[in-house]
Amino acid sequence: MATKDEHLALSSGIGLAGIAVSNFGDYSFEAFSCFKDEIIQSLIKPSKLTAVHHYLYFFQDIEEELDNIYKNVDDLEWTYNFIIRTLDGVNMQPKVPTPDFAACTDEYHEECNCRDIVHQLMGYINEHQNTIDKLIVHAAFQFIFQDRKFLHDFNWELSTFIEEHIDEIEEQYPEFVTSKKRIKRAYFPKWLTDSVFYRDKGTCSNPECRCDLSNLIRTQNKKHIDHIIPLDLFGSNDASNFQLLCESCNTSKGARSTASSSVNAPYWNLEQP
Repeated sequence: MATKDEHLALSSGIGLAGIAVSNFGDYSFEAFSCFKDEIIQSLIKPSKLTAVHHYLYFFQDIEEELDNIYKNVDDLEWTYNFIIRTLDGVNMQPKVPTPDFAACTDEYHEECNCRDIVHQLMGYINEHQNTIDKLIVHAAFQFIFQDRKFLHDFNWELSTFIEEHIDEIEEQYPEFVTSKKRIKRAYFPKWLTDSVFYRDKGTCSNPECRCDLSNLIRTQNKKHIDHIIPLDLFGSNDASNFQLLCESCNTSKGARSTASSSVNAPYWNLEQP
């Protein structure tokens, strides 16, 4: 089944993605520990809810973020605009009046209805927090999934987590662990292979190769879905741990290499014409 177009909270998502990436070195293992059971489930076989999603949830809490803004930003109109931008981003429009800040003469909004409207919106966000957080995390993942370099670093850290918890993983899911105490190779569902192919633009991810794997012009190049961090190095079947390689590059990469790259096809180049 083809992926359907959908409304994405990209503005909120890119903010969350930036926070998650910039704080990865400091909070990765704390986040992994916080969502240990959920992450372990995502490691044994590909799931649309990846370890990256759980890592993003570690930072995402719209109720707490809004509460901090309300308490620390001395500008009610700015707070209102933040709420509206957030709700527009997740395609949610509560039936709440629009305050007329331009005409309001109450500097601190103690007698007008502006603050009451903001409180109504805050109540709406708190009531729908789980849905809003889910949609923002989903949007943030769209950015992070494009960054193979971060996915490499993320899954390299995750391999340490796997090595430390492999006995626990084997106890819970013995059918998914090999005799060598590694995660067993799993079936690649079509939604995953399609996603990796689309992200990597049908091109081998090896920067020394970059051959076309679309089979639109030439058909001799065979596409392979490669574990960025190999299973032998305590890699996993998490859906964030894959890249597109041609058959030759995948074979030469082997089971002990974590080679990946940040080479991608940009929308345009910066060189002067």
